[in-house]
Amino acid sequence: MRLDLKKINDELAKRGITARLEKGDGYFYFHFGEAADWLDRTVRVRTINSLTLKEWIQEFHRLKALNQQIMRTVKPGREGVRDVRATTRPSGRPKRI
Repeated sequence: MRLDLKKINDELAKRGITARLEKGDGYFYFHFGEAADWLDRTVRVRTINSLTLKEWIQEFHRLKALNQQIMRTVKPGREGVRDVRATTRPSGRPKRI
């Protein structure tokens, strides 16, 4: 089955996931919903058909777990740790500083 963003995003929605998959330049990334505050949201594949539908869903869950782990290790208020949201655009792309 040939995949496209609509098919993957429909499957995410069917599973109650509010994040959406988008295409970047040579990669794909999850944004909105659960993925809105993720620090790592990219899947480094060149084409959407590099993965099966099942693998895309697994990538979402892998990134969700990874981001939960990252957030548990970051302790608020530590010196030297900057707020990543202050250095990213609403699209999740880094601001030029």
